Amino acid sequence: MSFTRIALAVALVAGVSACSAERVVDNTVDAGLFATKTVVKTGVGAGKLVVRGTHAALSDD
Repeated sequence: MSFTRIALAVALVAGVSACSAERVVDNTVDAGLFATKTVVKTGVGAGKLVVRGTHAALSDD
């Protein structure tokens, strides 16, 4: 193997590795945002349920 082929192979591996690492970071950030959004929506939904339940319990309807 010549030095040029080895250098080309190393460059390709480094390029694929960097691309994969970028995707991992993107997916990790996306998963974190999804989890945060889900927690917030769950809290808001639970709060609405409590308000409705309290209103139903206190009203004469």
